[in-house]
Amino acid sequence: METIGPLIGLGAIAGLFPIYLGIILALVIAKAMSRAWEGYLTGIATGVLVYLFFDLMHEAVEFTGATDPLSWVAFLGSLLIGFVGLVLIEQRQQGRNRTEPSKLFLPYMIALGMGLHNLGEGLAIGAAYMQGEWVLSGVLIMGFALHNGTEGFAIIGSAGKSRPSFKDIILMGLIAGLPTCLGTLISGFAVSYYFTIMFFALAAGSLLYVIFSLTTIFYTATRRVQSAYGVFTGISLMFLTAMVLQIVSGIRT
Repeated sequence: METIGPLIGLGAIAGLFPIYLGIILALVIAKAMSRAWEGYLTGIATGVLVYLFFDLMHEAVEFTGATDPLSWVAFLGSLLIGFVGLVLIEQRQQGRNRTEPSKLFLPYMIALGMGLHNLGEGLAIGAAYMQGEWVLSGVLIMGFALHNGTEGFAIIGSAGKSRPSFKDIILMGLIAGLPTCLGTLISGFAVSYYFTIMFFALAAGSLLYVIFSLTTIFYTATRRVQSAYGVFTGISLMFLTAMVLQIVSGIRT
């Protein structure tokens, strides 16, 4: 019980707070930019998510055993649910709101995908903390915080011309960041690696759905060159924060 508070605090520092900071920064930049740069912001959102998708797939495959068919089922089944499940939810949403579909459906789905991704990050942080690996947990928190700060751009960039209300910002931040705290708590118990595979694959599937949705916007946009620069910027941001994590990890260890 004494470790619950510190675990929640670690999750908030690594996930919840950076997500909100990233969202606020993205809103400020989006407001300062003219509408001519909306394609660039959409591109940044796509680039960030493409990077996260491959990162999640790599993590899930590392946990999946080549001689363990049950882990294959956990991986493929969760990927199917995460991807096709969101397509079905979208169709149902459009069926209910035929006159005016929700313009913030996509940002909420991005927040959900990131939440599943951040739950996996919380598991890693909590596991290191519970095992007494203070240096490793500190490095993980620093690196994940940098990553999560950039994820706010994906949420805001996907909103396009629509600007989320204060309530939407609070909800999307909670959906994306709070699972980090949940992950650190869960890690205090014995966690099956099948559980970890499922959440990584669910997150990858949900991000794949969002990437397809943003790609549709990308190919119908008139400013495709700006969108392409945005994709490059998004991938570069995630890559550079990952390199900073590697450098800091090498120094701290």
